[in-house]
Amino acid sequence: MKKVYLFLALAIPMMASAQLLEVESVERVTKNADAKVAAFSPTGDYLLLTNTSNQGLQRMDLATKKVTPITVADGAGYNVKIAPNGQEVIYREVVTNAKQMRTSNIVRHSFDGAKRKMVAKNQHTLEAMTIEAERPSFSVKDQQLMITENGVTRVFSPNGTQYSYHWATLSPNGKKVSYYISAVGCFVCDIDGSNIQFIAHSCYAPVWYNDNIIIASDTKDNGEVILESTIVAYSLDGKKQVLTRGDQIAVFPQATAGKIAYSTSEGEIYVMNIK
Repeated sequence: MKKVYLFLALAIPMMASAQLLEVESVERVTKNADAKVAAFSPTGDYLLLTNTSNQGLQRMDLATKKVTPITVADGAGYNVKIAPNGQEVIYREVVTNAKQMRTSNIVRHSFDGAKRKMVAKNQHTLEAMTIEAERPSFSVKDQQLMITENGVTRVFSPNGTQYSYHWATLSPNGKKVSYYISAVGCFVCDIDGSNIQFIAHSCYAPVWYNDNIIIASDTKDNGEVILESTIVAYSLDGKKQVLTRGDQIAVFPQATAGKIAYSTSEGEIYVMNIK
């Protein structure tokens, strides 16, 4: 059934164009040739920035544009998590030991006094990190989509293990997960793996804006470099809205209620304010 569903999804790629969000303003908050947005705080007052290789982590206060270093560790920008109150983050440090083996330390950083606490050391996998123990978390391991619940991680991969999965994110209400399958497109399903829904083919790095709208980049490339890329909103009922102008190569969006941030190929970082 999963293969049949996938075929039907590919056969119906059309989406209705609509205004899903009203953009009130767009502000360029910084320009750095090697910067991208790693996360948007739930409270909407700061961004976490990393570089294009996910090395290092910085906090940018949007009111003052002040940038505060958190870490210079490799891997810190990959799938970093922020607590609902915005006061703590959890990230990984990729380290190489004397035998040239790469492992990860999991670190919890509190902005209250800039406290740093090691959560786990020398992890050999990139399994899901969670900052809310009561919610399931999702990650990718060996190209498979994994779910972690109550400290136990298992294969999830709702479309089947023959596919390569990326960019898994949990919806704000914790009921659905979005994910991308290489060369196929973006999907959403319930957290028990049921009700698989195709969203779009070109829907890279999807994140949730709310429980009904996904923000992603619609990207075209020649196999080597990106030629075009816009930030797009996709609704679960089949609507699509392009949010950025076509002369920018806009990628890696992050979102919170009322705001969307994204990076460009020029190293610029923008924040959209949504009415």
